[in-house]
Amino acid sequence: MGKKIAEWYIRNKSKILLIAFIALVIIVINIILQLVIKFGKDEEPVQEESYGLEDIINNNFNTITMESADSVLSGEELSSYQITMAGTIEQFVDYCNTKKVNEAYNMLTEECKQELYSTVESFTNLYYNKVFNGNIKKVNVENWMGNIYKVEYTPDFLATGVYSEDNTIQDYIHVIQGDDGQYKLDINSYLGRKEINKTGENDYVSITVLRSDTYMDYQTYTFSITNKTSDEIIIDDRVYTDSMYIEDENGIQYGSYSQEISAPELTFSQNETKQVTIKYYNKYSSEKNIKKIAFLRIAPNWTQTNTNNYENQNRYKKLEIEL
Repeated sequence: MGKKIAEWYIRNKSKILLIAFIALVIIVINIILQLVIKFGKDEEPVQEESYGLEDIINNNFNTITMESADSVLSGEELSSYQITMAGTIEQFVDYCNTKKVNEAYNMLTEECKQELYSTVESFTNLYYNKVFNGNIKKVNVENWMGNIYKVEYTPDFLATGVYSEDNTIQDYIHVIQGDDGQYKLDINSYLGRKEINKTGENDYVSITVLRSDTYMDYQTYTFSITNKTSDEIIIDDRVYTDSMYIEDENGIQYGSYSQEISAPELTFSQNETKQVTIKYYNKYSSEKNIKKIAFLRIAPNWTQTNTNNYENQNRYKKLEIEL
């Protein structure tokens, strides 16, 4: 029996060794797979920590609270540049909260100072005392559009123990970067100035549009006006609000706040030149482009007749200035 087995083994030795080798390989592979599965279950996947824009905003600001990482009007996510500009508002608020009024005033643009606050004292009385008045304010900030930010100042209710929505003051702040790289602010809904220097004239007057100053809810234009005649002249008799208007590139007209300007301001003696600033019903829009200014009721020899006679005799003159 043993001899037969030995003979069989000799005859099939190569086959037996091959089968044994294959079996060994299968066993080894199975062991490796089991180890891989075991360690794969035991080891938690490594997750890299990531920071979104909301985290960046929350980590960057201490004094102000950014309401959103998106712009209110466009819905677009804020850029790093817009976040940096919001940091300039925080610096302004820090100065005001710590009663460093001079430092806060120095953060304003030169145009804002010229238009609204010519001195530190006027800034203190007209803005700082109205908004802060020596108290610490909590400040919520939203990017409205581009480099314009909606800002809400509220009292520190935890400190005062008194809550009232009536104590919230809203402002729009415009941030710009100067040629020196420093960021400056336009406050109190003032959005900046544009120099124009365009002139129109007829036989009676010469009118130069010097500049425009833009606010969130309206726009003003400053004119240098010369009476070219030897008689008194009035630029507008203020009977209609739409007789002095500005017009955009789509032909839409925006009338003046004629009720806010007096007749003497619009009246010129013979050969007189003076500056006049007129306010128009023109809410800010980045897509709006004013192309023309019109004066439709210029009245030469105004003191020599009355309004009804002027109207009936069709004596009013008009002047349009292309911008």
